[in-house]
Amino acid sequence: MKTPGVRLLPFDLDARRALVRSDVAAEHAPFAVLADSLQQDLEPLIDAPLPIPGHKARLTRYGGRCPSHGVFLDFDPWMPHDHWCAMCNSAYQGRIHDDWWAMGAQLWTAERAVHAASLFVLRGDVRHATLAARILRTYYERYDSWPNRDNVLGPTRPFFSTYLESIWLINLCHALSLLEGRTDQWTAGDGAAMRDRLLAPSASLIASYHEGGSNRQVWNEVAIGSAWCLLDRADDVRRRLDREGGVRWQIANGLDDAGSWYEGENYHLFAHRGLWYGVQLMRVLDEPMSDALNERFSAGFVAPFAGVLPDDTFPSRRDSQYASSIRQWRTAEWCELGWAHTHDRRLAGVLSRLYDGTCTRRETGRWRSTADAERNTPASALTRADLSWRALLMADGPPPPNLTMPVESVCLPAQGLAVIRRDAGRVYVALEGGQLGGGHGHPDQLALTLQTGPARWLDDPGTGSYVEAELHWYRSTLAHAAPLFDRSSQRPVSAQLLAFEDQGDVAWMMKRVDGIADGVQVDRTIVVADGYLVDVVEWTSDEPHSFELPIAGRADLVAPLDERFASATPSDVRHDAVEVFLGQLVMQPLNEPLVLRPYASYADPDRRGDALRATSTESVRGDCAQAWYVVHGSCISTRESAYLMRSLVPAAPWHGMTDRHWIYGYGAHGRVIGIWSWPSERWPEGRVLSVHLTPDTTPCVAVVTRDGVTEAHGRDEAGWHIASDDGPSRRAYHLGGFRPPPTPDGKGDIAPVTARCDIVVPLVAELPDDQLAGTRIDGAHRIELGEAHYVQTESSWSDVGRPSASVQLCATADWLVVDVLARTGSVTTGVPDLLGRLDNEVPYVNADGLQWYMARADVPASPARGWHAAALHVPSADPALRALGTAIRIAGSVESVQASWREMPEGWAMRLRWDRATLPLDADGALFFELVINERPPDRERRRGQLVLSGGGGFGYLMGDRRPTNRFVRLKMS
Repeated sequence: MKTPGVRLLPFDLDARRALVRSDVAAEHAPFAVLADSLQQDLEPLIDAPLPIPGHKARLTRYGGRCPSHGVFLDFDPWMPHDHWCAMCNSAYQGRIHDDWWAMGAQLWTAERAVHAASLFVLRGDVRHATLAARILRTYYERYDSWPNRDNVLGPTRPFFSTYLESIWLINLCHALSLLEGRTDQWTAGDGAAMRDRLLAPSASLIASYHEGGSNRQVWNEVAIGSAWCLLDRADDVRRRLDREGGVRWQIANGLDDAGSWYEGENYHLFAHRGLWYGVQLMRVLDEPMSDALNERFSAGFVAPFAGVLPDDTFPSRRDSQYASSIRQWRTAEWCELGWAHTHDRRLAGVLSRLYDGTCTRRETGRWRSTADAERNTPASALTRADLSWRALLMADGPPPPNLTMPVESVCLPAQGLAVIRRDAGRVYVALEGGQLGGGHGHPDQLALTLQTGPARWLDDPGTGSYVEAELHWYRSTLAHAAPLFDRSSQRPVSAQLLAFEDQGDVAWMMKRVDGIADGVQVDRTIVVADGYLVDVVEWTSDEPHSFELPIAGRADLVAPLDERFASATPSDVRHDAVEVFLGQLVMQPLNEPLVLRPYASYADPDRRGDALRATSTESVRGDCAQAWYVVHGSCISTRESAYLMRSLVPAAPWHGMTDRHWIYGYGAHGRVIGIWSWPSERWPEGRVLSVHLTPDTTPCVAVVTRDGVTEAHGRDEAGWHIASDDGPSRRAYHLGGFRPPPTPDGKGDIAPVTARCDIVVPLVAELPDDQLAGTRIDGAHRIELGEAHYVQTESSWSDVGRPSASVQLCATADWLVVDVLARTGSVTTGVPDLLGRLDNEVPYVNADGLQWYMARADVPASPARGWHAAALHVPSADPALRALGTAIRIAGSVESVQASWREMPEGWAMRLRWDRATLPLDADGALFFELVINERPPDRERRRGQLVLSGGGGFGYLMGDRRPTNRFVRLKMS
């Protein structure tokens, strides 16, 4: 057995004990108050039963959320069956909420083990040792009681996703390393049982599921490394550090030169916390980082604060939660740990802001902390007494006080964030566009953000819940102030920074996206002057395209006044998945410049009165910005006019509904020019008095301000030029700052599209109408699907009984025919009724059935292009599922498919027929095709695995009804 006392954190125990003594002056024991606070949090648990759930945690669409407001219900470890909504002031009951509570309860209890063990080793209270030992002992005794099945993202026993078990295991490992060998409350027998019954099997389960460069893999690696160190496998830990997904590999490949995690701020905060654990473990193992890696890791503590908004919230870019405040205890602790590692004065400035006492003191939520799977809490005044056990063991002396948090303009090309700030950070203008951000990237390249104080004029809504239908809206281009083409969200292509320069009085930034749609190149230029900005969007293409640009949320229309909005239907302008979110859609032609008075939105409605800070009038709440836009180019064509569209759409998560205004046009090239002017303390109605927009000339913009200045704007190859004339004097500004093209780093890039294989579909005679599914078709191409085609979840193909299928493909003069005989056991046609859904997938992906996908083979390759048509078929007699021949549409038109099925002794059979005249064939008579057979035994809630025509391997988590188009076969009609 491993010798007790293995260290996982590099701290000096004797030195830390001196810093938490309660019998000396505060200046000599700066963490005594923190230790007192943490001790107080533990008191309710000392003699109480442990809130460890007997059932496995489960993810559902509505579990843990208020059915009225959609917000998270409060987590309280002592209330497993009553789950309170702070907005309703009401408790909700039911299994779905209890199952969500189970996740928090498991993480909360595991964190209390290391919490208690930390206090014990520093202050020696045996009650804390007893509590930590009781938690560890209970967990190793019960680990096998939670089933490893029905998971959402990777194998796990107590949870529904592997990374949650990793966070849980890390806390238990740290508790064990602190407790072992220091108290009689934990015996050698306990240590042996903990290793055999929990550490080894949990680490093995986590190691079986590798997520490559994912933020979740950071936590998986740290959990494996922590457990293996306690299992006397330190050499194996060292060997993993530089492998794909390992800690050193993640620092080198997941963080860019500025220290930013490639998936955006939200996942940076999560991933960097995991990297911190990994770096501390490397220090214990005497595995140093190179200077370059250490510099990159160190920069990661500062990087997310570069984009902080004027209301002290992180930007809601990519899959970030909306308006997450930096004034939370977890952010303060992260900065404290960063200060201990780097002594960077910028972090000291952030801590000065967090500890400045200007925010209302609220309940911080630390006492209910669920380890590192945290939810955001309202902003609160903070002190060092609000930190956790990590700071108790690892924080440094206090940083210099009264430093200023940086509020200058910033440009992070790789991360895609470019921000111009004015008025001591109160004015915030950002232009999105960089690398893709992996699976959490949004189709929001060239999105514009504008915020003044807490007033949000153009806002990124972020993402709410991954299991809500609205996820598809928040991951659409129309939800962002970004251009889109061909009535669909942008393709996943990177953006290039062309120029960025801030001269103080004026600044500009310019970015380009090439391939955002077929053959389309788009440039967006933002120029910020005193009290206003200029917005120029230009696109070119060899072929005409429809063009759309969201320009405002809720707003009053000032001009044109002679046209009334006419009702429209979503099908008039949209053909992708977001049309379901558009309500009360109206439109009007744009034959002259457009003038809007946009209203601000607020992340915290209680702070609306602070919109101008120094303004005392209550009328601030009703003040508006002003925006002028004009459209020019071939988008005003003989085919279609330019239009102003307005629709009711989801606002930011949990903020109800709001209006959306956007410009719609059509053409091979075009130019849109806009001006935004916002209210300020000096100019409550905005500085701009009038504008003159001439998009086909240079200068293209003339702005007249309320203080009598006329400023003319124009661009040429040398940059952007502004001529300012206030009567007595004239001044010229010339903005350059051009940037060289970036070197591609490959992060988040999509694999090129190539067919897995070609299949020749033979021509056969007409099939009898009464021939049953599963019957042999003479002359058909026959393929047997087995282990090489299986995609598993928790169990391997052999372990689940070796499911297989026979697939026959053939064509008649009029039909393409695919016949499937699935040998998957008894037929499971129903799905669990958990208030309708487990998540935001089509429910019937979790039943026996099949999915098919078709796409053109001669369209320029792009995995995100989407399928021409796709459907899910369930072998069910339910009339509701027979509306389209048992087809549930996934994409495109599927009316041409006919289906029949029957139950078989070994499973089920289904025959599909498509009218050949409706197929998306290329000139060679070929198309891209995919077939996926789902199988689920009746004792499960989620499907167990899939047989895939193009080939199997790997894991089938989170695939749902979505298939990447770089996994297909090419069918060639003979």
